[in-house]
Amino acid sequence: MATSGETEKHAMLARARDMVPMLRERAAEAERLRRMPDETVEAFRQAGFYRALQPKRYGGYEFDYGAQTELAIALGPGCASSAWDASITACHSWLIGMFPAETQDEVWGDDPENMISTSFLALEARATRAGDGIRLGGRWGFSSGIGHCAWAILAFAIEDGDGPPDPMLALLPLSDCDVLDTWDVTGLTGTGSNDIAVDDVIVPAHRVLRVMELRGDPTPGSAVNPNYNYHLPMHGVFSFNIIGTAIGAARGAIETVIAEMGARAPVTQARLAGLQSVHLRLGEALGAVDAAEALVLRNLDEIHRLGRDGVMPDIGARTRYRTDNGFAARLCVQAIDAIYPLTGGRGIASGDPTNRAWRDIHAVAHHIALSWDVQGHLYGATSLGLPCPDPKI
Repeated sequence: MATSGETEKHAMLARARDMVPMLRERAAEAERLRRMPDETVEAFRQAGFYRALQPKRYGGYEFDYGAQTELAIALGPGCASSAWDASITACHSWLIGMFPAETQDEVWGDDPENMISTSFLALEARATRAGDGIRLGGRWGFSSGIGHCAWAILAFAIEDGDGPPDPMLALLPLSDCDVLDTWDVTGLTGTGSNDIAVDDVIVPAHRVLRVMELRGDPTPGSAVNPNYNYHLPMHGVFSFNIIGTAIGAARGAIETVIAEMGARAPVTQARLAGLQSVHLRLGEALGAVDAAEALVLRNLDEIHRLGRDGVMPDIGARTRYRTDNGFAARLCVQAIDAIYPLTGGRGIASGDPTNRAWRDIHAVAHHIALSWDVQGHLYGATSLGLPCPDPKI
């Protein structure tokens, strides 16, 4: 029997699937704007997408971790940029749920619908101790959806003495930041992932978290948010926030190619739908996406089961999640690469939906959290009893 939370999640995913035709119509506009259309942001807000992982104490749904992944899978067939925005923005409320209660009150006390962006890419960061807080300045890249957010979480490292740099996260109101219009790319074009500049701001201690304390132990926020979500190892599970977009976009591209196939014939007048090579390409693409989705959902089911039993994933599971999600991204790339040649000359048009999906899926797979060159060896190393290559996991 489904719980009330599962029923609400299924209803949210149904709302997402109902929006796919609208997102397809707006995909070109999102690319032209290089950000989400305001109407889409408002539709997502009203549908509750951005509050999927927000703590219940602020009116959020507090769904099981991975609801944002399923949301991106559901939205991805319509517009990958929109799916990315929904999943990424939703996950940032999960991160805020790990900050102290005082910080959460700052963000949501007056407006529980405030949204948060992030940048984990410090292009230039200056960080020094300032009493109990941090004096922070510099520039950060790839802050998705920042145009409709009120706060930003920025990653940086601080050096104390002779030890290794200490990675940290700092939360700043956007009133302390400058947003730079830098997003000019060929994939995930509509995500508005602009740069952030900060000019020597003092960040108080309650808005700073050490990354090495976000590895499955109790967090400052878990004292008031007891759900297992707010204990999860951040870097061990973060890639679930982005892989759903690739799966959804690949499914949408396959649907588009199949729909077009019956009405198209090549210049030779041979019916494409009757060619065995076409069947093989479609079969490969369908199998690859099915495998990617099954792999991702299996691991999320494990996280749910462990979390409900009060158990955090061990290092073997964390490295498996990272490697599996990287492999799932490879499968999505395999799927879109298999069917893209079937679009023929029309497929090289920038406005062609399969061309857009090809660019978007490759862009997702370029993210460092899914890059096979970075993630592919993690599970193999720990399975041999070797130390985890990434200490932040």
